[in-house]
Amino acid sequence: VLQVVELNEKDGSVKFTCLGSDLTQNQVPQYTVPPNVWFGSFPTKDFTYSADGVFGSAEAEAEAEARDSERNYTLVGCTCAPAFQYQDFELAKPSYLLARFPQFHPLVTALTFPE
Repeated sequence: VLQVVELNEKDGSVKFTCLGSDLTQNQVPQYTVPPNVWFGSFPTKDFTYSADGVFGSAEAEAEAEARDSERNYTLVGCTCAPAFQYQDFELAKPSYLLARFPQFHPLVTALTFPE
């Protein structure tokens, strides 16, 4: 099960969408991220999270370390429309996102590469 995270600069909102096959648990098998919205994802068993900015915990990290990486994995695909053009791709920098979403510091730093 995977969480998709959207950071919307227009209104400062953060949205979580759970991808998975258990529709009775509000999971969706696929999802479309709107244009011009930063997004990332993480396996739900690796972190704890909430829409008000709480992200990560020692318990979740300890559980993630104890999981067998040969049996616990997530396979994700991303399809772009119109067609992906590498020259149009922009990888989010932590400093850029943190200036716009300071209340989500733990989330942004967990999902971005250091500069």
